Order: sequence, then structure tokens, then C-alpha cells
Amino acid sequence: MKKKLLTLIILVGLLNISYSQNNIATVNKIQGFYIFSDNQPMAEYDVIGEVTTNGHNDNDINNSGGQYQPVRDYLIKTARQVNYTADGLILTLVNGGTDKAVIIKFKENAQNKSQAKVIQYQGVYLFVDCEPLKETKYLGSIKSKISFSSPQYSSLRDKLLKKCKGEYPDSKGLIIKFVSGGTDTGDAIKFLD
Repeated sequence: MKKKLLTLIILVGLLNISYSQNNIATVNKIQGFYIFSDNQPMAEYDVIGEVTTNGHNDNDINNSGGQYQPVRDYLIKTARQVNYTADGLILTLVNGGTDKAVIIKFKENAQNKSQAKVIQYQGVYLFVDCEPLKETKYLGSIKSKISFSSPQYSSLRDKLLKKCKGEYPDSKGLIIKFVSGGTDTGDAIKFLD
């Protein structure tokens, strides 16, 4: 009985540790795909394909200059045509290069399909198409009007991150919202204990 109780206490402690991490997020599900941008799925998965923007003739991407939302939506549409049964996409977006999405299928009985480990840049966790799992405190918002010289994902992400660190130096996370053809914003946050 004591061993069972001790095992239960240890398991509960381990679960609390894993769920109190600042870099865990719940990702958005868009058009049937879990979208992983600047983060990695926590659930085990198999890679079942890849799609790119190479050779595309998509008006939305062309008109936006390669902004995040049109590129993401194109990759989703293309991946859905390639593999209708896939569960998610891991996006890799490159300024001046070929954007791509790795198509994934979660392993049978996989847990936490909607959760991801978020990547940290310059000491700040970036949440793109996802929300922190841990409770946060809102510090303030930052905005970045697009410029025609650098409208692509990583340029805008880096610009928002720089503004966040300048305006909210105590920020530990940034929840980024990209708006095609509009003002991209980020919410600077701190994690609550």
C-alpha cells in the first residue's frame, strides 16, 4: 500500500513538472491539421510527406509578398491534396528561400496531439498559431506594420521580438498574431508561478 501511494505521489509530481513548463503550448487546428510553427509536436508521429511553395502560382502568396498566413494556408491546402488522412504540419518558413511543411501522422494511441514544445529566441518563448498552456500575465501589445522590403515570416517575427524586448524587457513569452495585409501584433507575457 505504501509503495502504491509513493508511486502515485511521484507520478503526480512528474505530471505537475511537465505541465508547468513555460515552453508548452496548445496549437491551433486549421482545416483539420494541427499547425506547428516554431515549435515541435509533443506526441510521437511519423513523417508521411512534404510539400513546398516551390513553383507555386498562388495569387494570395504573390499579392502578399510571402506573408505568413497566405503561405501557411497554401501549404495546408497543398498538404490536404497530397494526404487527406494526415494529422498535422510542421512548417519551416525561410526568407528568400522555399517554404515547406512536413506532413505528419500521429502514432496510434498518441497522447497530447495538440501540444507542442515552443522554441525560445533570445530568451523569449514565441507562440505562433498556438497559446501557452501555463497561465500567463499580459504585459502589453506590440505592433508591426508590414514593409514591402521584409514582409516574410522570419523577418516580421524577428522585428516583433526586437520590439517586445525593447518595450517589455521582463517579457518571457510573445504570442504572435499575423494578419495578412494588416497589422501584425504580439502580446508580451510573463508566466505565473
